[in-house]
Amino acid sequence: MISLREITVQKGGIKLLEDFSWKVLDGEHWLITGANGSGKTTLLETIAGQLHVSKGQIDIDFIKGNSWDERHAERRRTIHYLPAHAIQTFLNHNQEQYYQQRYYGMGDERTPLVSDILGEVGQLDGLELPESFSLKPFLSLEVTRLSNGQLKKLLLLKILLSGIPRVLLFDYPFDGLDKHSRKDLCDFIDFLASNYRIQIILVDHHHTLPKVLNRKLVLRNFSVEEESFPDTVARHRSSTSAIHRSVDMPLSEPVVEIVDLKIQYNDTVIMDNFNWTVRKGERWALIGRNGAGKTTLFSMIFADHPKAYTQQIYLFGRKRGTGESIWDIKRRITYLGPELMSYLSPAHIALTCRSYIRATIRGDQEKLFEDLTAAFSADAFLDHPVRALSSGQLQVALIIKCFLNNTEMLLLDEPFQFLDPTQKDNLVKVLRSMLHPEKTLILITHDEQDLITWTDHTKRI
Repeated sequence: MISLREITVQKGGIKLLEDFSWKVLDGEHWLITGANGSGKTTLLETIAGQLHVSKGQIDIDFIKGNSWDERHAERRRTIHYLPAHAIQTFLNHNQEQYYQQRYYGMGDERTPLVSDILGEVGQLDGLELPESFSLKPFLSLEVTRLSNGQLKKLLLLKILLSGIPRVLLFDYPFDGLDKHSRKDLCDFIDFLASNYRIQIILVDHHHTLPKVLNRKLVLRNFSVEEESFPDTVARHRSSTSAIHRSVDMPLSEPVVEIVDLKIQYNDTVIMDNFNWTVRKGERWALIGRNGAGKTTLFSMIFADHPKAYTQQIYLFGRKRGTGESIWDIKRRITYLGPELMSYLSPAHIALTCRSYIRATIRGDQEKLFEDLTAAFSADAFLDHPVRALSSGQLQVALIIKCFLNNTEMLLLDEPFQFLDPTQKDNLVKVLRSMLHPEKTLILITHDEQDLITWTDHTKRI
């Protein structure tokens, strides 16, 4: 049993939980949901012992020990927290990281390999895990080269190799996963709960969920709004339709042309003989399994990948490497993706959200900044430190920062991740206002409804 009795928790100088009480009984497996910023991640971090309780009491009946040090060590061994941004778990926090590093960091000895994390292959065999959860083919890769789904597998396997825990805490485990990977992870969570008697507590909004879940907690403003059994979890659908480009419009000039693209790292071929043409004003969905190379392809278009200079890639009618600068390209494209969140610099994390956004704002963007702030009701957290924001709030901040520039093309990689239903509707409305007929959209998403709503063309990798 885990019992939280009238606890108070602060993070980044902001009081998040106050006089909060909740109890988790043996045999209960919980879904925690609620609006962005309602306290879901804070609750997980508190149970895991990552946040200090300034008032109140936490009792965990399976934690034994005569001293605080003994009880703390036992808590770290038996309760494991899997954060939404798995990549940061594997990186040296004293090392300045940047999201393009996965493309430039070949042979960087500071970046661990998958084998450094998991050890010898024999250790994996000893876990007797389903074959679908294996990472053996990726043992020689740097962790920065793994997809979001592969990183979550790696973190979970790392935990299991250190010893079977009593409780697993998952923060948005399914965001960014393709349909097959979501089902795979659900099945694996059910496998762990039934075979190893691990108690599951996870945060999510609307995805397909593990069958083992039998209790639901809804939070509102860091307090319990509702507790119920999730007989069914309704999938939120936006009530607002999007604007599609008319199929009767004549073909416009190409803005992206890729000819016979090949991406290879050492002996691993990611993509070969890839051809694609995107024309001005088209709405494209880029789809494929986790790890297929979708985000890497975005990096080619957004001038982040050095291999773009050796390939036949034409942007806005010019071949890469024919005299245009990186900034000539970037000022014409808006990029929003998970890596912007995962690789925030320590300097940015220390700022308030408002200061972080304003760091690059121009005078002519002031009105747009105010409009976007109002559209997402972001005033509620703009003056909080970036490090104290929830995943959903941070996603909103990145959306506002990216959308301040009126560009010709939008590259949106999982733009709806971490957003609660209200904020997803807000993003839908903002996109509707931005997508005039001549603006090009390329979207990466694993949500079939988003594909139907936003895109006319599909490219599978």
